[in-house]
Parts: sequence; structure tokens; C-alpha cells
Amino acid sequence: EKLKMTVCLLFVSLSLLVCHLCSSAATNLVIIGITQTGPCSCNAEFQDGSHHVYDISSTPWKKFAFPMDNGVWYYSPCQAYDVPNDKDGNCTAAGVCLKKGDKFYNYGKVSTATWSISLDVSQPMIRYSGIDGNATVTLYCDLKDETFTGVVINGSARFTLSSKCSCPDLCTAAPTAPHSASPLSDGSVVLIIFFSLVFVYVVGGLLFLRFSRGATGLEMIPNYHFWISLPGLIKDGVMFLLNGCATHANYEKI
Repeated sequence: EKLKMTVCLLFVSLSLLVCHLCSSAATNLVIIGITQTGPCSCNAEFQDGSHHVYDISSTPWKKFAFPMDNGVWYYSPCQAYDVPNDKDGNCTAAGVCLKKGDKFYNYGKVSTATWSISLDVSQPMIRYSGIDGNATVTLYCDLKDETFTGVVINGSARFTLSSKCSCPDLCTAAPTAPHSASPLSDGSVVLIIFFSLVFVYVVGGLLFLRFSRGATGLEMIPNYHFWISLPGLIKDGVMFLLNGCATHANYEKI
């Protein structure tokens, strides 16, 4: 019963360690700060202390129009764009503009672009402010497809730009690092140490048993009998855990 309890505790401890490492890896992907470097670029600081560059100046969506909301939207993220046929000049030097019929609505000039963090998805987001409404463009990393979609809610335009240029460091000449930071997360360091110890244990044990005790074949595996019995011990430990770690004594009739 003591052996089963030990295996049970070991199983629980390993499960908690795996959960911690997964949580650590997910946390390190969280952006905690953004420094704008231009209308279509920024430096982002991640939870693990690393810094990466977002730059959408190379995206195919440099200047384009697409139908939506019973009109045509124009978007130019990096350079001011004079929308054609705008006689009133509402969308002169525009970043985001909506055309409905003969009317043009300004949702923000390029000069109003402000980078921030989307709180709901922790992604870089660009905000635009115009005389007729506001617009936001949230970036999503996509290595395969280039898509731009949007929706208008209560007069506010919300777009998503999926592109490889929405990924950190992929569309910039060189990543910017305001200060030196470890490229490895805590979870990565722990995994490297763990597998290094496993390697030393296996190789060192094989060599020791081979040359010190003259072991051959499966006998060269360190603690061979323990490892072949481990699946059964884990099974017993799991059952022991599912039974509330309660022991059941068996008695013979006299």
C-alpha cells in the first residue's frame, strides 16, 4: 500500500508539473506592452520579457477596397490615400473610408493610427478616429492565407487582418530588442534540464552496468525491473487515487 501511495503521489506531482509548464508556455505568448514606431509598425513586449516587431507595411493590403455593409470600404494602413470620386474631400488622406452611394464617410486618417493591445484576444490592434466614426483593425498571425474581414457594430467598424505580416518579426528586416532578454521561457528551461538529466541517467546507467557489472542485453537498462513494472504501478496508483486513496484490507475466513 505504501508503494501504491508513492506512485499515486508521483503521478499527481507529474500531472501538476505538466499543467504548470503548459500554463507557462501559454502565458509567455501574452503581449503586455506595445510601443508604436509608425502607422503600420510597433515593438511588442511579451510576458517572458522578449521583444518582437510587428510590421504590416509588406502585406498585400497596402491599399484596397472591399464591399461590406451595403457600401465599399477603403483601407490604406501605411500611406494616406485620397479616395477617388470623393468630391467633398471627406476621405482625403484617409486611412479608413466608407463609400455609400455618392456619400463618403471618414473613419480615420492614417495620422490617427494608434497601436494598442486587444484585451479580449491579446493581439496587436490599430485604432483609427474619424469625423464619421471609429475603426479598429486587429492582427491575427496566419502563415498561409491573407484575409481581411470586418463588421460594423453601432457605427464602429471592426476589422481583422490575417496575414504572415501579422506575425511577429516575419515582415521586418531585423527584430528590435530594447533590452536583452532570454529567448527561452521558464517552461523551456525546465524541459531542457529534465531531458538532459534523463539522457545522463540512461547513457550513464548503460555504461556503468556494461563495464562495471558486465551486464548485457536488457540488463543494461538502469533499474530495468522497476521500469517494466511501472505501467502496473501507475495503474494501481490511478485506481488508488480514484478510490479516494482509501485502502481495502482483505481478510480470510477462519
